[in-house]
Amino acid sequence: MNYQRFFEDPIDQLHAERRHRVFADLERIVGKFPRAIWRSNGRAQEINVWCSNDYLGMGQNADVIAAFQTAAGKMGSAPAAPATFPALERPPRRRQERPNHNRCW
Repeated sequence: MNYQRFFEDPIDQLHAERRHRVFADLERIVGKFPRAIWRSNGRAQEINVWCSNDYLGMGQNADVIAAFQTAAGKMGSAPAAPATFPALERPPRRRQERPNHNRCW
C-alpha cells in the first residue's frame, strides 16, 4: 500500500472540491485592538479583526498575558489548535472558569 497516496488523495479531493480551510495570515498589533496586519499575495494591509474568540481584546490584557507567560514557563507551549481539539495537557481550572456545556475533553 502506498501510504503517501492514501493520505494525499483525499486531501487533493478536498482541495478540488474547495472544502478545505484556508487560514488568513494575520498579525495582531499590541495596543491597537482590534487592528491587525493581514498578509496575502505578497501584500500587507492593516485591517480590523473581530474574532469571536477574542471579541473583548483580552488577548492584549496585561493580566492575561502575564498568566499565559507564567503557564508557558511552567508547562511549555505548543502550536495553537482549534478549540474543538482536546488538549493533551491542561493547567488546572476552577469550575467557574469554564461552563459545563460544550466541553471538548
